Amino acid sequence: MTDKKSEPTQQEETIAAISTALGEGGIGIVRLSGITAENILLSIFRGPGGKPRKRFESHKVNYGFVVDEKGEKIDEVMATLMRAPLTYTREDVVEISCHGGSAVLKKVLRRTLELGARMADPGEFSKRAFLNGRIDLLQAEAIIDLIRTTSEKGWTTAFSQLDGRLSHSIAKMEEELIAILAQVEASIDFPEDEIEIIGNEAILHKMQLLNQKVAEITATYDIGKVYREGVAVALAGRPNVGKSSLMNALLQRERAIVTPHPGTTRDTIEESLHVDGIAIRLIDTAGVRDAEDEAEAAGIGRTIQAIDDADIVLILFDGSSEWHADDETALEKIVAAEAGRKSLIIVVNKSDLEQKMDVSKARRILHGKSIAGDPIFLSAKTGEGMELVKKRINSVIDSMGENLGEGPVLTRERHREKFVEIEKSLDNALGAVEKGLSREYIAADLQEAGEALAELTGKVVEDSILEKIFNDFCIGK
Repeated sequence: MTDKKSEPTQQEETIAAISTALGEGGIGIVRLSGITAENILLSIFRGPGGKPRKRFESHKVNYGFVVDEKGEKIDEVMATLMRAPLTYTREDVVEISCHGGSAVLKKVLRRTLELGARMADPGEFSKRAFLNGRIDLLQAEAIIDLIRTTSEKGWTTAFSQLDGRLSHSIAKMEEELIAILAQVEASIDFPEDEIEIIGNEAILHKMQLLNQKVAEITATYDIGKVYREGVAVALAGRPNVGKSSLMNALLQRERAIVTPHPGTTRDTIEESLHVDGIAIRLIDTAGVRDAEDEAEAAGIGRTIQAIDDADIVLILFDGSSEWHADDETALEKIVAAEAGRKSLIIVVNKSDLEQKMDVSKARRILHGKSIAGDPIFLSAKTGEGMELVKKRINSVIDSMGENLGEGPVLTRERHREKFVEIEKSLDNALGAVEKGLSREYIAADLQEAGEALAELTGKVVEDSILEKIFNDFCIGK
């Protein structure tokens, strides 16, 4: 168990890592943090005239060269020393901006390690920032989300959390909880003293208001998870209804092979796109029917798995064909796979041709299922109806959870679990008040809620949780 109050504000060991992605680039950064970071920079840096520096001014960029143990130049660089505590880790930090090739970055990093730095563990810079009180655990989690997100709403949510919106809301809840708990405990400790004892009705009212705030934020998890992770959208239907053509049309490029022959797609194909700022994982699947051979059966098996894993399923029909027995077979298998848990969108393709499909048969089979709106008629060939598909997907996403607008949003299962624990503890405390139980019971439940709040921001946290969170980071961050 880690208690941040007991942690030092300066790490003894200096760590180093390449903080930019490896590969070709205009610039690459080697970062150091720790008590000997400045000394290491003094040892390897030379000014334009080749002379070493005696000292560096904090937070000022210096032009020069990094040299090896013989004084030979390794690279032309821009180096910055940032003295504690006004740094990312609240330790002395050095950043050396080199040319972006992996060979030169590795040579500069190796030189810092030769002079006593240790290779940083994944996320160790951010872990030190957390342990030294610069960020809380929610903000630390937001950093990795900000690095990994590919969508506009994923970025907005992650930056909001990094900026402290959720942390500030939790801090206010904590203040309210402490105030209630203080009044409850005062009535326990000083029952005979001449102090004003808060009545049960007032306690009940305050806890109800607090519990309502907790419930409102808990309700944002479903949509917050979508903002962070995106959604999976599977394209399903019998063979040769245009699933691959629809994927290509949505992506606006030829990603999937399209032929007039049924069964061309034998495996799932995945690609990403963005719809109204949300990351969409688009999955083209093999046509569903009674398999004719082992390979097709394997492909259909993967289709069924993709449908089971998807958040939204687009069920495609060929509008230029009459209802086919394979349409019914496909529909039955799709319904069995999604088990009524998915949002289904009926799509009728080939609207540019004469229409023969009686889509009402599909609606009868899907009666009672979660169908999102009326069937969409489109042409993957001409592009007609593509924007309507995107709007329908976005509408389904909006219905997935409650969004507090500019308010805090939960994005991780860890957050949701803790908020559920807080709700449960507050419900127990409310029940104790309503039943007229001793205030010791009320205080115990409120203390449990306070512990869960502290674990959210990392004031008190299991070491295994810290390890899990920071091991998810890249080295150098």
